[in-house]
Amino acid sequence: MSKKWVAGLVLCLMLLVLLGVAALAFSPSKNIVLSADGRYMIALKPPSQLTPLRNGEDAKLTTIAGNLSKYEFAPFFCCYGNTIAQGPPAFPFTTWVAIAFTPAADSTITKVEVPVGTYNTNDIDFLVTINSDDNGVPGDALHTFHMQAPNFYGYCCSLDVGKHNAGIPVSGGKQYWIAVKTSNKNDFFGGWPFNTTDMRAHTIGSYCKGDPTYCGNVNNGKWVALQQLLPAYAVLGH
Repeated sequence: MSKKWVAGLVLCLMLLVLLGVAALAFSPSKNIVLSADGRYMIALKPPSQLTPLRNGEDAKLTTIAGNLSKYEFAPFFCCYGNTIAQGPPAFPFTTWVAIAFTPAADSTITKVEVPVGTYNTNDIDFLVTINSDDNGVPGDALHTFHMQAPNFYGYCCSLDVGKHNAGIPVSGGKQYWIAVKTSNKNDFFGGWPFNTTDMRAHTIGSYCKGDPTYCGNVNNGKWVALQQLLPAYAVLGH
């Protein structure tokens, strides 16, 4: 595959994204655009300043699941990922995303890491939940981490961290979900960047609630399973 062909493909994808903004009739800024359905967020400019990932902080913990890179300037992809939003007035509808994971052995989750960025630094509070599985989509929340995203979407490379000292027990060979969500107490609008280690399509949980123009009628306010690239994350413990 030639570099010229790849560059042409990327240009075409970006043009489709830019044209798609009109379909949503909503564009947050000249530096950030959204896909036609509003589910994907793209930062058009690379980070003006990079904060290297501080490797070694999790050396005493086991990675139960995750896809973060060890490269200090590329643990995740800064500029393309899933939109995460509470809904009006900051964004037309509520949209959340979840990733399925299966521990290899019985484990206890004590820490989660995601690189979620915000569009509005006046409202940086969001939620990360560990959920049971309900027939292939996220079920009941086993624990909720109240987290903050102090960085603008498109930054790199620090992580938003949630800790649980007592730990959340999970069973080996059983599917669980890590979900990035919002609360009706906070008008969060931002994005969850994709990973840089795996470009294959995987099953994710997608949640949309609001105007049927955006969320339809059948699955409005319900988790559904879709295939796409995975956002970046880590589930750690012992």
